[in-house]
Amino acid sequence: MTDLLTIGHVARDEFAGEADWRLGGTALYAAAAAARLGTSVALLTRVGPNERERLAARCRELGIELRALEAEVTTTFAFRYVDGKRQLRLKARARSIGSDVVPAELRSAGAVVLASIAHELGRDLASAFAQVPRVLAAQGYLRTWDADGTIRRREWDDAADVLAGVSVAVVSEEDIDGDLGLARGWARSAAVAVTLAERGALLLSGGREVVVPGFPAERVVDPTGAGDAFCAGLAIALAGGARLEEAARFANAVASFAVEAVGVDGLGTREQVEMRMRGQGSPSISSSAPGKTAQP
Repeated sequence: MTDLLTIGHVARDEFAGEADWRLGGTALYAAAAAARLGTSVALLTRVGPNERERLAARCRELGIELRALEAEVTTTFAFRYVDGKRQLRLKARARSIGSDVVPAELRSAGAVVLASIAHELGRDLASAFAQVPRVLAAQGYLRTWDADGTIRRREWDDAADVLAGVSVAVVSEEDIDGDLGLARGWARSAAVAVTLAERGALLLSGGREVVVPGFPAERVVDPTGAGDAFCAGLAIALAGGARLEEAARFANAVASFAVEAVGVDGLGTREQVEMRMRGQGSPSISSSAPGKTAQP
């Protein structure tokens, strides 16, 4: 049985000034983090013909079972930096992914990461995995794009409907521009984890707010993919029976390795993650309701 299934578009990322492109996307990064932990992981995605071979080779290298659906194009983002700030433009978008294309053998996965980058996940997807932890990487729901593809923030108008089908949603502090009021509103429908970079994660569940401290990285080289690794760690721990706070602590440790090298090269093994957790000890947990424990 597959321990973890990640679902979402793989991205073709193009950077200004670079001749070649890179493979990206939350579904791929989360799958890579899980594979590095020794977890049996499958990636269900859509990929176009020009990127399929490179993706297949990368998945073989990482130990990911690739289930590539047909697509005319791969979801493609152009990156550039203006005054030190990253700007994205959507150049192409693959078709959406619904529950009808999920192979029967993957429906018994132990946990699922629903990895949205461009509104590509069908509303019915979560219902196919109702009995297992469903972690939603919600970044894609907070994006819209103009006619020229320029990415900008959007209001998540259908949040309540989407969140009703998941166990916990993950957003970064950057995704919400630091507006915790948004996260508090979403937490009425499902547990929400707001990642706070090296500071850890804020959990909102059942009216409680709990900060689970992070783990210091040995060095910070590239923050790309840290949130995706967090999602993978969270889903794996929840599937293993951990409570939400315990799962977030494990996820923080997994994410702390993701920043130590470019791309997936810094991801930690389970042994490395557990050693870092032991070295850190049991972090104190601050809560708005002392003595109470948040549940998934």
